[in-house]
Amino acid sequence: MESATTKRLRLREQDRRDWKRHPVDVARLMVRLLMLAAVLALTAAFPTALTNVSSDLVELFSRMPTPLRYALVGFAQLSLLVIPVIVVGWLLIRRTRRATALVVGASVVSGVVMVLLTNWLTRVAPPVEITDLASSSFVATDLPSVGYLAALVAGASVASPLMSSYWRRVSWLAVGVAVAVRVLSATQAPVSIAVTVTLGAAIGSAALVAFGSPQRRPGAASLSAALHAGGFEIDALGDEATERGLRTYHGRDDGRLVDVTYLDRDDRDAELFARVIRSIKVRDVEEQKLSVKPRVRAAQIALATSMAGRTGARVPEILAVAPADSESAVYVSAHPDGEPLTDADPDAVTDAALDDAWRQIGRLHAGRIAHRSLSGSNLVLDGDEVTLLGMDTALLASSDESRAIDRADLLVSMALVVGVDRSLDSAVRIVDARLLETTLPFVQVRALPARAQREVRHHKELIDQLRTGLQDRLGVDEVELAELERVSIAKVVTWVGFGVLAFFLLTLVSNWSEIREAMSGINWVWAIPVLLATLMGTVAGAMSLSGSVVRPIALGEAIIVMFGQSFLNRFTPMNAGGMAMRIRYLQKGGTDGTVAAAAIGLTSAVSGVVQVGFIAFFLLWSSTDVSSDTSSDGGGGSPDLTVVLVFVGAAIVAAIAIALTPKLRRWVVSFVKSTVQKIRTDFGELARRPTKMALLFGGATLGKLMTIVAFVASCRAFDIDLSFATLGALYMVATTIASTVPTPGGVGAVEAALVLVLTNAGVDDATAWAAVLLFRLINYWFPTIPGYVALKMSERRELV
Repeated sequence: MESATTKRLRLREQDRRDWKRHPVDVARLMVRLLMLAAVLALTAAFPTALTNVSSDLVELFSRMPTPLRYALVGFAQLSLLVIPVIVVGWLLIRRTRRATALVVGASVVSGVVMVLLTNWLTRVAPPVEITDLASSSFVATDLPSVGYLAALVAGASVASPLMSSYWRRVSWLAVGVAVAVRVLSATQAPVSIAVTVTLGAAIGSAALVAFGSPQRRPGAASLSAALHAGGFEIDALGDEATERGLRTYHGRDDGRLVDVTYLDRDDRDAELFARVIRSIKVRDVEEQKLSVKPRVRAAQIALATSMAGRTGARVPEILAVAPADSESAVYVSAHPDGEPLTDADPDAVTDAALDDAWRQIGRLHAGRIAHRSLSGSNLVLDGDEVTLLGMDTALLASSDESRAIDRADLLVSMALVVGVDRSLDSAVRIVDARLLETTLPFVQVRALPARAQREVRHHKELIDQLRTGLQDRLGVDEVELAELERVSIAKVVTWVGFGVLAFFLLTLVSNWSEIREAMSGINWVWAIPVLLATLMGTVAGAMSLSGSVVRPIALGEAIIVMFGQSFLNRFTPMNAGGMAMRIRYLQKGGTDGTVAAAAIGLTSAVSGVVQVGFIAFFLLWSSTDVSSDTSSDGGGGSPDLTVVLVFVGAAIVAAIAIALTPKLRRWVVSFVKSTVQKIRTDFGELARRPTKMALLFGGATLGKLMTIVAFVASCRAFDIDLSFATLGALYMVATTIASTVPTPGGVGAVEAALVLVLTNAGVDDATAWAAVLLFRLINYWFPTIPGYVALKMSERRELV
């Protein structure tokens, strides 16, 4: 009978016909979608600049001698017709009809989508007509059209992974020629070239992700020939298998098992994408950067493995390294006996094997080599001995931090198989206590390689158990974790906040002369309603505060407190001073501290509910207002159907997302239940008092309305004639956006957002800035004057 080993080593030259989805295509799709989004944003934001650049190129081309211009354009256009036919013919001959259909299908879809986008691009960035150019060649001057170009790019994107490096260069040469012809010979200067290219590339990648493609690796005979050319003879070679993230072929040489690993441009692109993502999220403790070029990477792996062997660590012997073609390489290593730790029975893993793993890592570290990928699949157990695989990520002359991360990674890999206690016990037995102490700050998810992070995703408590257990065994206090996170929500929000402030200040300074001129035309009569509305807004806040607790609150005292807290809020982060003053006032009046804090939280929640209600109300109102510039038809008495559909569509999408996402659904249900229970427990008595509820919601509504009135009056002071409904909608949208930027009191963010919505509504920049500055000066900064007086008064009357 044929043994399992013989079956594995049996050659199958047609393995390339097997279709599969390749992870690298997902990475390429993500990159191309990001590029497409960036290009669309630039096209919408800077259409004039893009048009001018294209116009200059066309004008430069027009100065060439006419015969030469005709010859170049004619040759290029002929090439664009012939090369795609040749490529498709080559695919039909060398591949399958399925692959050809995929290439052609992606091209057709891309061309159709680009044609549909052409009108939008023309509206966003109207092309500038170029005169005095040759109007004809032996092929139509509009070839290649944007649709043809998009189809060509999509076809090249799909076909590239299926072809040899020579034909891949030919296909992309056709794309380059098409772009050059489109830019230099068009009778109009298009600004849609970049959109066309990135769209076609994204659709091509999407087709490969959706439908897969034939296996892209060479057959066994091709690899054997490459190794022979490199001076290494192999007796037998089996099919491709994916092991430890690398494409490996198992073979036999002189009776011993060997592993042949093949690296090509797919490995390069996938590795590069993974490194970029990780470098964005996490700070790398090591400055060394390993190459992603297949030939250089193969040489680095061979060198790292050989140097690891010289330290005494048990690693596979590197037998050969050879180039396969201009963009790929192969290396051969001895196949280790045993099975990976991840496949082993936990009860069969001996303590001696765990201890030997730590010894092998210790030898590696003694030679200042960091492994950087100590997953269970890279630890091969043969009885009580462990062999280290996966030296493709190893670093020579590594830092102490990299080696500490190695130890943390090994702790996690062992714990996932044999449990936390056995993993820690083995580490304490073998590793010096001082080294384990330096490991503690790196026992965290962010320090682990991407593979380990995925493995512990469903064992969230494992990391904490390892860190706590190691601290107990070493007898040390809790240590501060190493700061590795490069990008977090808090950091992004902070950067955005500083960016908004910087933008606000620079814009203000650069336009100050125009703003000052606009402010000279102010109608000061409108400042009176701005001031009155501001004062009424503070009174409304006092009404809401008095309605947040059951016990009676004197409205006069609440007004003093609200003015005082408005002063504190201008000079304390996140309105902390004002919140503390209101809680203290409620406590001084006899309200329990916990209930007082909950009451302030309730006023914030009610304010949020009113905010959402006002957004919907003003958007719908502005869509029905005959005087509103945002109306779709300039009149009518019913809401704009588009606005209604947006609200309904958003609600439906949110409901579907919640229903189809178990984790999100559980969170929403839990949040609703806990909120309802809290309301019943803490505010049940309050809900049974209509007067209190009227004060609570009425005060929040009146306060929001008074702020809108102040904004509208500020606009009227500079003859901004947008309707009240439109200005109310603009204000609600702007303040909602600005609330996401963490500047104190929204300073900078609110101003920038208000100016943005006003200018988009047709108001010139200087007038918009003048109106916003007047509004913020009175509505935001003026209350600090009576606020300071109120703060001192509240202290004298012992209200706080």
